[in-house]
Amino acid sequence: MRRILFSLFLVVAMLAGMTSMAFAAPSAQTDDPPQSVPNGPWVTPNQTRELQRFITIDELTKDLQNSAAQSKGRMVLKQFGTSNQGRPLWVAQFGQPDPKKTGILIESSIHGDEQIHVVSMVNLIQTLATSGNKDVRDILDKLTIWIIPMMNPDGSMTEKDGLWYPTRENVQTWKPGDFGLPADTPAPFYYNTRVPGMNMNRDFNPNLNYKLSMDTNVRPNTVGNYRGRSSEPGFEVAPETRAVVALFKTLKPKVFIDLHMQYPTYAQSTTDNGMNTLQLLGVVLTKNSYTDRDGNIYTLDPAVVALSKQMNSLVYQKLTANGNSLQTNITKYAPINYPGSSLGALELNGAAIMLFEGRGGSIYDNGQKGSGVLIQQMYNGVYETLKAFVSGEVYTIDPAFYDTVIPNSGPGIPNPRDDGD
Repeated sequence: MRRILFSLFLVVAMLAGMTSMAFAAPSAQTDDPPQSVPNGPWVTPNQTRELQRFITIDELTKDLQNSAAQSKGRMVLKQFGTSNQGRPLWVAQFGQPDPKKTGILIESSIHGDEQIHVVSMVNLIQTLATSGNKDVRDILDKLTIWIIPMMNPDGSMTEKDGLWYPTRENVQTWKPGDFGLPADTPAPFYYNTRVPGMNMNRDFNPNLNYKLSMDTNVRPNTVGNYRGRSSEPGFEVAPETRAVVALFKTLKPKVFIDLHMQYPTYAQSTTDNGMNTLQLLGVVLTKNSYTDRDGNIYTLDPAVVALSKQMNSLVYQKLTANGNSLQTNITKYAPINYPGSSLGALELNGAAIMLFEGRGGSIYDNGQKGSGVLIQQMYNGVYETLKAFVSGEVYTIDPAFYDTVIPNSGPGIPNPRDDGD
């Protein structure tokens, strides 16, 4: 039973049968009027948060093992790596690389404080492993699907003052000597000294054979205290990052889907303060090519960009097809240029991409509030994508739909707390 009651002012006792993990309570807020419709995203004073749907790495492991055992050979559960603190990195494999099948790699929870989509992927894995539905049988017949439900178990399981307090970063101290670098080599720019740990969504490199060492031409160095920046590749210093790259090189997927939860939450538009429940993005580079500091040129394949736009457009169309609801509050993420993100690096290596960024899902904002809709929305979006690759529907969509129809995101909804927590 994953039930924990979470108050703004105190952490209450665990109910019987629950994990022994405790939860940290944020500081009290002033009494503010609703910022958006429905009332949120920030928790108001005296409001209780329930986090029962959030999953620990031990619970995830049991869920995945059960799905594999029930799958009758459909699913292979593989530990494809180990986190910096020694936790398992799991991938649920449905099929092996096959040139006759479309390979799809799905990554969830690269940021440890983004929780809800882990539940969505556990549910999807269970469906693919056990369902007798014809759609599922067709998906498994036509596609090879590998799902990483929790890429960042260390960040997901971080504690603060003895209480559970997931962090965006992994948990890793910068030790330049581990890479044969001088002891005074500055950490990459995405290193958070407070955790300490790396924002792994800046740690990727489009050079899939990159290996940080003194022999690497482009590396953090003491000359000018070079540490990199968001518009450049990362240095692949996290073992979790390197494990995902190795997995990508093995599968060589045609499609890469990266699941996130957005924080802070965005409004629908400048005139509509309804909360945005989902943002999509199919291109994470602002130019058609990227040239790294070694002079290597990585070019975006126009066909990959087109398919990326078709995928994102399909999800928008499917989720908005049934009329107005919370699941239809979907916008397009603002343009970004992140060649060091998993999406950016892998799109430059031939994978069509989709950033699927749901609302909230962190202990810092709405916690589990509204999680039923958000979990189902992410599940439905990914499931419909798989079906569309089987039927070929995704290829019939005009890529221009992405540019002209999906609305741009509105402004962020600020947290009324100003305590910096």
